[in-house]
Amino acid sequence: MGAIIKIKDLNKQFSFAKGLFAKGITINAVQDLTLDINEGEILGLIGESGSGKTTLARTMLGLTMASGGHVDIDGTEVVGASKRNLRKVREQFAVVFQDPASNLNPRQTVESSIIRPLIIRGMSKAEAKEKAKVALANVQMDLSYLGSYPHQLSGGQQQRIAIARALVMDPKVMILDEPTSALDISVQAQILNLLLELQEKLNLTYVIITHDLNVIRYVSDRIAVMYMGRLVEYGSVDDVLEDPRHPYTEILIHSVPVMNPEDRGSEKQIFPGEPGDVPEDPQACRLAKRCPYVMEKCLHETPEMTEIGPGHFAECFLINRKNARTEEENK
Repeated sequence: MGAIIKIKDLNKQFSFAKGLFAKGITINAVQDLTLDINEGEILGLIGESGSGKTTLARTMLGLTMASGGHVDIDGTEVVGASKRNLRKVREQFAVVFQDPASNLNPRQTVESSIIRPLIIRGMSKAEAKEKAKVALANVQMDLSYLGSYPHQLSGGQQQRIAIARALVMDPKVMILDEPTSALDISVQAQILNLLLELQEKLNLTYVIITHDLNVIRYVSDRIAVMYMGRLVEYGSVDDVLEDPRHPYTEILIHSVPVMNPEDRGSEKQIFPGEPGDVPEDPQACRLAKRCPYVMEKCLHETPEMTEIGPGHFAECFLINRKNARTEEENK
């Protein structure tokens, strides 16, 4: 299938004033980002907090105005679009948030929460109630829960209701922002399996925003890695996680806690600095002050996105450093 979302050279900047006479600060929340998202795929969007993942999602939907670039969703340009066109685009999307409890009205029953967006769109109450029943069945919950209130439900049940409320709008694309991070470990797998079943049954396209590599590995077809507003690597799950070519991807992989006590201490690769610790030169690679492979040119230039193999891209001057190391070791 072709791309349902085409993002090209997307930028989003936020400016803040430091004081009455002081020079303001500009933050590049999304910088020169180009990415296609294919219809029917599951794309995992990963990166540390503040890397720009949620801003990218909001800009795609037109909830945050882009500073430049293009976002084409199923043939409609979002950047600079009229309110009518934005409304048309948003009807194809649904969003499931991290904490379902905070997004369900405690004074409304499950049925009221599910049918509300349908009523707002102009559907009759009787028809909306029938769609609510179908949506609840899709998330594998008994219809008796339609009369329940959020406080009467477990965290997993609340998340199922949030998913049902998203499905009731018949979206083509679902954006799931940390969909399992607020749940117990035992419930996370249930929700992920449900999402996989729904994706296959309804031919949905998912964009899953998370920092949990285990979630990404389990559900995604492709991974896109963001750092400080830039897309630094993307490709299939196996390519990115088994053969990472950007140093930041390595940082993420090595930061996953090791559960086996015998393996602890031998697998870690320590990286200096903290997120946000970037060179003064705006043209520099954003990771230059944290990267173990940094060179002089990294402090003054940003590498181009390069294709390493079919569908596997990364931006790094030492894109083939692994090959170089292997050749050196074989000499």
